[in-house]
Formats: sequence, structure tokens, C-alpha cells
Amino acid sequence: MLKSIVQGLFPALFLVAPTMAQEPAFPSRPITVVVGSSSGSSMEFEMRILSEKFKELTGHPILIDIRPGANGATGATYVMRAKPDGYTLFTSPASPMVFNPLTHKNLNYDPKKMTPIIEIGAQPLVLATRGDLPADSVADMIKYAKGKPGNVFYSSTGIGGGNHMSVLLFERYSKTQLKHVPYEGAGPATQAILRGEVDFGILSIASLLPWYKDKKIKILAVGSQERSPDAPDVPTFRELGYPEEFVLTGWRVLVGPPAMPQPIADRINGLVNKAYEDSQVRARFKALGLDATGGTQTKVAAMLKRESATWEQVARENGIEPQ
Repeated sequence: MLKSIVQGLFPALFLVAPTMAQEPAFPSRPITVVVGSSSGSSMEFEMRILSEKFKELTGHPILIDIRPGANGATGATYVMRAKPDGYTLFTSPASPMVFNPLTHKNLNYDPKKMTPIIEIGAQPLVLATRGDLPADSVADMIKYAKGKPGNVFYSSTGIGGGNHMSVLLFERYSKTQLKHVPYEGAGPATQAILRGEVDFGILSIASLLPWYKDKKIKILAVGSQERSPDAPDVPTFRELGYPEEFVLTGWRVLVGPPAMPQPIADRINGLVNKAYEDSQVRARFKALGLDATGGTQTKVAAMLKRESATWEQVARENGIEPQ
């Protein structure tokens, strides 16, 4: 009887063994990360830093696939349609994940269906003015704007983007009337402040630091939770009494296609967090103006949900609708 049972088990064991052998550890080949901006962007350099570390940790680098267009929607759409095996991912700033759905009706991807993996990094947005604006604090700025309703101008990187929406939020709390002048990118938006074409903007600190250090631009408030070491004398919005919504950062997240298996998402999350244990990796990110954030999947999913809710409300209040 025992002999017949044992003999009956052998065929089953032979069937299971090859299946198990066909599942190598992830990743068994390079991971491709799609960058939705043009070549030479800071997101590309961030991925290059991680690529080196991934090769050291796994034997396989990250391959970078540049797919610019439609404010990141081109790259997001490509990844949305990819096989959810962990080998095709998307590094995304706020626009593809949060702001595009507020301004575009017919997107070919749904950011809420994509798999959030980890926050790659963040840098504070700051309220910056032209150097000769007669205001040395946010209170001064508000007083100045209220004295010239509708005649104080600000730059942004585009209608419905993070810089634009942040000023709309500021308008709500400061009870001011400000004029929007959109530009194509952070560089032109910064130059507009320097040339005096506009009075101020809420832009990323990295794009402003050279001009701030030369005192050609003033920074009146910082959008991070803590003061920035790059502008230690400048208060945060939170210090000035503004609510949690005024934690304003330019962030990056790593996301995958819908329905990625949890073990694979966990593995990628762990690899990025492991990379951030290297002080040289963090220093290289800092040189790009970005704090290497990391953290759990739960954390990044909650952050995306919170950001979406905040900016959906701001869009509704300002009559911004998908076109």
C-alpha cells in the first residue's frame, strides 16, 4: 500500500519541479523605465544613477526609454499598456499622475489604475519674486497684491500644471487676485521673473538657486515640511500658518502597469530603498536638487491619493475643467 502511494507521488513531483525551475529570481534581465520628458531632463539623470546601483545589486541595469510628449501622457500611455511583469515602469512627476486628468478629457491611460511602487524623490516648490519687488515676506507680498488687484503677474510651466495650481491655492488663502502668464517649462518661467515680465512664481527651488544666491530673485516661502538647507533663513508655508495643503513639492514616483503582482512591486520597492542606503547615491540626487525619498508602497499610494484630492478641489473652485 505504502509503495503504491510513493510511486503515485513521483509523477506529480516531476511535473512540479520544472515549473518551479522556470521562475528565476526577479529581475532576471534589465528593467526598462520610461521617461516622459525630453532627453537631458533631471528625471533621466536620476534613472541613470539608479541604473548603476541596480546593476550592482542585481547584475542588471535599468534601461532608459525616452518618450516625451503630451505633458508626460505619451510615456504614461505606453506603460499603461505594457505587460505587468515589472520589466516596464514609468518615472512620473505630478503632471501625468495628478494634473493631466484635470485638464484633458481623452487620456489614453488612467493614473488611478497604475501600480504605485515608490516615491523616487521630491524637492520643495518655493514662492519666488523678482529681486526688486517691494516685498520681503509673504505678508508684504499679499499686501502688495491687494494694493494692485489683477495687476500682479506670475509665471508657470503651463495651464493646469503644478506651478499654476499652487498659485491658485495661494490665491484662495491669501484672498488676492493674480494674473497668470504660462510659459513652456521651468527655464522660461524663471527667466520671466528675472526679466521682470512677471512679479513672481511658485517654482521648484532647484531652478532658482543660482539666481537666489546672486540676489536676483527673492524666495519668501518654502513648500517643504522643514526649512530647506539651500535657503535656511526662509520660513516654510506651514511656519507661516498655512495648512497641510501648502506642503508643496515637485515629486517623482515610480509606477507600473495595472495589476502588477505584489511580490514584484515589493522587490522593486526594496531595491530602490536599498539603493538609497548609499550616501553617494543620495548625494548625487541632491546635486540634481532632489531629496532621495524612498519609503513604502503604502506611503506613495497615500501621497498620490492626497495630491489628487487636493488639486481636484482647487480645479473645481477655479472652474478648470478637462478639455
